[in-house]
Amino acid sequence: MESKHMLEWFSDEPFEDITSSVEAIFKRQAPNTKMLSFEITSDPQWLTGNRKSKNNDNMILVRSGMAATCNFSLENNNKIHDLKGVLTWVGANLDSNPIRHIWMNLDGTLQEFGDEGMLKERIYYESDL
Repeated sequence: MESKHMLEWFSDEPFEDITSSVEAIFKRQAPNTKMLSFEITSDPQWLTGNRKSKNNDNMILVRSGMAATCNFSLENNNKIHDLKGVLTWVGANLDSNPIRHIWMNLDGTLQEFGDEGMLKERIYYESDL
């Protein structure tokens, strides 16, 4: 994925963190859920925010968010569920004490959740997780 270096703003192991986070979302609803496969099916849409450095004219990245469509399979109670949706991953306070949050919107579209949709609001997510 061409955006891997950008995902590394959020995590040293972005792909592992995405799949484990999505699996955890569904495990909260059904504890014996297991992720079988996960695939990003669109180019990610990105939004970023920065602030001006106090010492010079450089800009410092302080927040970023991405949204992409995906297909994935989960197993629960020996049943396989093939699902699709939009993954949104946001990082804030990237310059100090970073926080991050992942959303999975089943059957969502990039029009709804991408850079012209909910990502505009979600990039400002700053709750302590």
